[in-house]
Amino acid sequence: MFRMFAWTSLVVVCVFVGCAGPKWPNCENDDHCNAEGHKGVCLNGKCVDCRDDKACSTGQKCESGQCVAVVGYCDEKTACPGGAPCVKNRCGDKVASEVRECSDDKPCPQGSRCENGHCVKPPQGGPGCSEFPAPKFDFEQSTLREASKQTLQRLVGCLTTGTLKSSRVLLTGHCDNRGEYEFNMSLGAERAEVIKSFLSAAGVGTDRIATSSRGKLDAVGTDEAGYENDRRVDIEIR
Repeated sequence: MFRMFAWTSLVVVCVFVGCAGPKWPNCENDDHCNAEGHKGVCLNGKCVDCRDDKACSTGQKCESGQCVAVVGYCDEKTACPGGAPCVKNRCGDKVASEVRECSDDKPCPQGSRCENGHCVKPPQGGPGCSEFPAPKFDFEQSTLREASKQTLQRLVGCLTTGTLKSSRVLLTGHCDNRGEYEFNMSLGAERAEVIKSFLSAAGVGTDRIATSSRGKLDAVGTDEAGYENDRRVDIEIR
């Protein structure tokens, strides 16, 4: 008798008062999320904006129930920054779509460096701080010549107290085309490190000096004069 009375009372309350679902943003189904001016879907008992990407606008995706912008999205109405190409609704790399002037296998001419696929000249310093002839080396040697030391002393002055005191240096060692590949790569690196040690000992911070080796990859000499030009360390100001 008591159970019948309780059920009857619940029916009466629902008729005259109204039995609503859980209070927003709690929910049991999507209907509970679309009432009293709210719009959304029910996900794990909570009202959210979306359940999947289909509920989001163009250029957006559904993440944790929220529609967020897709990074790098593009279409006919949304252009990519910097003029980069739009490929399959994603902004691509502008440099990658262009013809590259240089790469690891296609170095720049002496006196310039490869930067983002293009050959650029190093920054120009003041008087005496613009051109630094590449130090040359004897066959299979890494000992500095006196003429090279004079060039490096001038470089030290430019880097420590001159117009290049905020610049960095890249030293790239080269060899002529005689000898094994591995030997020449090692020798090119050794030549670059010798110059780095000279600059460091004279007061240039090692954190401003980078070294690399091309070995005999860029060698073009066919006689002694050409071989001597190949045996060098390029100095690039950055």
